[in-house]
Amino acid sequence: MTTNYYAHGPDLPEGGLHIGQHAHGWEFLFHSHPERDLSTVDAWRALLSRPDVVIYAESGYGIPLGEFWADAVRRPAEVGGPHRMRTRFGDRLRADEHRDQGRPFLAAEFH
Repeated sequence: MTTNYYAHGPDLPEGGLHIGQHAHGWEFLFHSHPERDLSTVDAWRALLSRPDVVIYAESGYGIPLGEFWADAVRRPAEVGGPHRMRTRFGDRLRADEHRDQGRPFLAAEFH
């Protein structure tokens, strides 16, 4: 199952700003928004920690930051471990892909 997550707040786009996607068995994929300086784990954490920002799953339910963050930053080092996580990118990255603090980012539309 794949779930997309969106940040909603007063200075964010109507319908929310795409945070990223969790697909069963894969590590969380952050959506990089270079035009908003959202291309790092710390930048996303700062935005999502604001009191005027709420996180919603695409199905419409709200999710607390702590719960969302725990899942989003789970280490890809758990590949083959109890969570059987699979990494998103191999050794070769495209121009719109990068990693920050071990987490994958994609600067293209994928929701």
